Amino acid sequence: MKKILLVVLVGSAMTMVPAAFADASLFDRMGGAPIVAQVVNQSLELSMADPRTRRSFHKINLKRLREKLSEQICTLSNGPCRYAGDGMKEVHAGLDITDAEFNGMVEHLITALDANGVGLREKNELLKLLAPLKRDIVTK
Repeated sequence: MKKILLVVLVGSAMTMVPAAFADASLFDRMGGAPIVAQVVNQSLELSMADPRTRRSFHKINLKRLREKLSEQICTLSNGPCRYAGDGMKEVHAGLDITDAEFNGMVEHLITALDANGVGLREKNELLKLLAPLKRDIVTK
C-alpha cells in the first residue's frame, strides 16, 4: 500500500510541474533578469561588431540602451518591470534604420537567445511580441 501511495504521489507531483511552468510568465520561463541582461548584452555586442548593423550604434548612450532594452523585454514578457523610456518612434527618429539593419539585429538577438539556452517556444513568443515594433524602428 505504501508503494502504491508513493507512486501516486510522485506521479501527481510530476504532472503538476508542467502546469506550474505553463503558468509562469515568459520572463520567468526565459530565465529572468540575469538571462535577459545577458541576451541584451550579447545581442548588442554582436550588433556593434557586425558591419551590417554597427552604423546604428554611433553616438548612442550604450549604458542607457542596455538598461532600456532590458526593461522593455522585461515589460513585454510580463516580468516585474515597467518600461519607462520614450516610444520607439521617438527613440529611432533620425537614425535611418533600414530593413537590413533591423533584420541583422533580430539575427543577433536570436543568436544571443540560443547562446543563453532560451527555449524555442519562449524565443518565438518574444519575437512575436517584438515584431510590431519594427514599424516604428525602421525609418528608411
